[in-house]
Amino acid sequence: MSFYRKQKALGKVRNATPIQIDGIKFRSKLEGYCYKKLKQNNIPFKYEEDKFILVPPFEFNNDSFELVKKGDQKEFKRADPRIRPMSYTPDFTNLDHGWIIECKGNPNDAFPLRWKLFKKYIMDNDLKLDLFLPRNQKQVNACIEQILRKINNKKK
Repeated sequence: MSFYRKQKALGKVRNATPIQIDGIKFRSKLEGYCYKKLKQNNIPFKYEEDKFILVPPFEFNNDSFELVKKGDQKEFKRADPRIRPMSYTPDFTNLDHGWIIECKGNPNDAFPLRWKLFKKYIMDNDLKLDLFLPRNQKQVNACIEQILRKINNKKK
């Protein structure tokens, strides 16, 4: 497997079947299931709207020689010193009620690092957010129950 193919596969959702519900395109059936459950339980949420910048853009002032793609060609040469930001957009959020759901049936190789950086971002910014990482429908149901418990406790 070439370097380029391996890199390209990192950002892709593995074994996910895209699905469309209510005109919304979800990346997986698990996301679609979560959407239906949130709606069914009248839990307000946003889908892929809240974006977090985990690492801001910066300039790498030292030399960095890397395999750089230029058109259809690849060359080993000095890389661009401008580093783009690393962001994270969770699947379902309600920041006012303090929760985030990230549906991950089969996480790709890059996800564990991004998830760890996201948790660090939450702690560094003193955000009071409950994180849910369901991998199947049973776990989505458990997330919904936990969110409903939290909502009901706030009403008391």
